[in-house]
Amino acid sequence: MTGNELTGFLIIGLIIVVADGQVLYRSGRRYLRGPDGDEGSGSMARMVVTVFHLVALGLLALLSVIGPGWSGSAAALVGRIGVFLLLLAVAHAATLSVLARRRQDTVVETHLHDRDQAELPAPRRAAADASWQPAVTPVPGQGGPHPQVSPDLGDHGPYRA
Repeated sequence: MTGNELTGFLIIGLIIVVADGQVLYRSGRRYLRGPDGDEGSGSMARMVVTVFHLVALGLLALLSVIGPGWSGSAAALVGRIGVFLLLLAVAHAATLSVLARRRQDTVVETHLHDRDQAELPAPRRAAADASWQPAVTPVPGQGGPHPQVSPDLGDHGPYRA
């Protein structure tokens, strides 16, 4: 591949990768958004799209240097771009499957949480709706839940040996 063909191939490939990555990121962020519209999974979309960019740019770099029989004509350049687009489609589909899996996990977690909340009695449901916090003794001067422990089996006071 001559210098002009290589430069043209890399520029065209880079533009395609960046454009496809932006489409994946924006639509993936909306796709992963929860039912209440929160942006909790924006970082997940960013990580998945970063992996997509790395794979696609690696494919672009490999295709630009392999295949000595592909050099010297416009048909060879179009052939390289075609192979790159096919490989990019596979990377795009893999990225979409990762995003779909994450979306499915979120939907299942939401459904299970809603089901568990519906099964609780009304007083416990109100207490469970408050944000979950661990039952640890808070740092002095810091608010938070205090642990509740049951009495020992002998009913002789807490923590007797």
